Amino acid sequence: MSLKDLMGAMNLARWIMVMGLLGAVALGVSGWRFHAERLELEAALEPGGMVEQKSANIQKLGKLCTKLQSDADREGLSGQTEPILYFRGLASDGGVRLGSIEVAAMAPQVYIKGTEDLQYTLRPQIDKGYPRDRIVYYMYLLESKSRRVRVTSIQLNPEQKLKEWEISNDMWKWNLELTSRTKVEKK
Repeated sequence: MSLKDLMGAMNLARWIMVMGLLGAVALGVSGWRFHAERLELEAALEPGGMVEQKSANIQKLGKLCTKLQSDADREGLSGQTEPILYFRGLASDGGVRLGSIEVAAMAPQVYIKGTEDLQYTLRPQIDKGYPRDRIVYYMYLLESKSRRVRVTSIQLNPEQKLKEWEISNDMWKWNLELTSRTKVEKK
């Protein structure tokens, strides 16, 4: 029997049976595939499964991200491209009011592998004296608002050149040396 004879012998009932058979095969294959996918998803939902592991990992990473973000928010140098802006911003703080300051940066040095020390020298632009309490408060703010910055040296000289028995006005000229330690990112 040739294909032409077979096609000629097909009537509506036989076409319905052939199409039904092809449809049943297609439905069986897709049903088997959906069954396997459902079993995989049920296994993922079981205790200790992939969903529980992923959600625990997401929670752990979320807590770490929150901690790092709060550390960065507390860090005075966060969001600053230049530490000089940080130093000048604190010098103009309401409790400090030291006015404009000069900031000189020295070449970075590496004392400990993986870290870099940046040193800065700060001094007022105007050569006049300032009260000690403002200078001390400025140093306090520099160190308390940033975990990376430390005052490493201070030079205080009285504004007036007085004799030993004369009373001073407690105004001082100052120079500060700061060190900012940062991690060196490997490339």
